[in-house]
Parts: sequence; structure tokens; C-alpha cells
Amino acid sequence: MRKKIVIATTAGVLGLSGLAFAVPALAAPGSDGGAPAAVERITEALSGLVTDASITQEQADEVATTLSEAGVGRGGHHGGGGVALEAAATALGMTEAGLRTALEPDGATLAQVAEDQGVPVDELVAALVQAQEERIAQAVEDGRLTQEEADERLADVEERVTERVNSEAPARGHGPRGHDGD
Repeated sequence: MRKKIVIATTAGVLGLSGLAFAVPALAAPGSDGGAPAAVERITEALSGLVTDASITQEQADEVATTLSEAGVGRGGHHGGGGVALEAAATALGMTEAGLRTALEPDGATLAQVAEDQGVPVDELVAALVQAQEERIAQAVEDGRLTQEEADERLADVEERVTERVNSEAPARGHGPRGHDGD
């Protein structure tokens, strides 16, 4: 029995380790395959785990969908990710790439970009709250969240979005705090 537990644990750790290395490489720079292509690439990356029975096909599909919706496999982004970045760019009348570029300078916030674009910050917050509400509603509809879980996440969504809009984008680089990990 103990041997089976050790084998199962080892397989799970190896599988998750492989996923940690595979997911960042799933989207080639400049690829514009969109969410369905990202799901397909992630599912393909997980196929080895399905083949060796470490996970089921259903689990692989759920992981692929969840990672795709979170923006994993679609290239780097500043905070918010996937849906939030798209909603912010739309509200600001910019492309996602243009918004990423606008956030590049040290200390840039979404609120500052909104001001630069002549968009009231409260309109940007409202657009991001709406996108978050729609994403959570879809998760309930798809059975990934219960209504109770959705209600918990929605309870302070406006406060969290407002904080994100007024906070600096996370530093990019090699360490946890930027270029040198300082």
C-alpha cells in the first residue's frame, strides 16, 4: 500500500513539474491562436499524463480550460491577465499590446494610463468589474464554481478591481521583485 502511495505521489509531482515547464512554452511569441488554440495546446501538453493514467482526460480538459481562461499560454501580461487585460484595453480604446507598452514604465498604473487616454478611472473600474462578473457567471454556468463560491468572489470585486487599477503593475524580470530579485 505504501509503495502505491509513493508511486502515485511521485507521478503527480513529476506531472505537475512537467506542467510547470510546459505551460509557459505553449504559446509561441506572436501567436494569435486565441483561447481555443490555447486550450488545444495545453491539452496536448497534458496528453502524456493522460496516457500514463496520472490524470483523467476530464481532468486534463478542465486544467486546460482553466489555464486558458486565466491567460496562461497567451504570452506575458501585466496583472489582471487575459479577460481583464482585454476589458481594460477595450475600455481605454487601446490594443492589448498598446496597453502592455503603456504599463512598461516603472510605476505606471492602469489609472494613470486611463488619465493619459482621457478615460475616467471609474469607467475603467466599471468595465473591469463587469468583465469579472461575466467571467464568474460563466464559471457558475459551466459548473466550475458554485453560486456560493461566486457570491464570495463577487462580494468585494469592486474594491479589488479599484485597488488593482490604482496599483503599479508587477515588476518584470528574473527574480520575484524584478530584474535581480532585490
